[in-house]
Amino acid sequence: MATNQQSKRPATTLRCGNIKATIWKNVSEKGPFFATTFSRPFKDQPGAWHNGTSFGLNDGDRRSSANYVRRLFYG
Repeated sequence: MATNQQSKRPATTLRCGNIKATIWKNVSEKGPFFATTFSRPFKDQPGAWHNGTSFGLNDGDRRSSANYVRRLFYG
């Protein structure tokens, strides 16, 4: 696992509607690889932002679209 500060920032973030795909670059002995996490940002009642990891039925198409774009750029 890399320990430098730069590795703690995502390589990029993609948005598709209310779905956010965060792409992380990792380095292994075999070379770099990418991992993706999906989240759904939302505001709570006091107005603070959070990232949820639960998705509704209507979020499936947006997750699919974000994943497709991710695959175009990162394989």
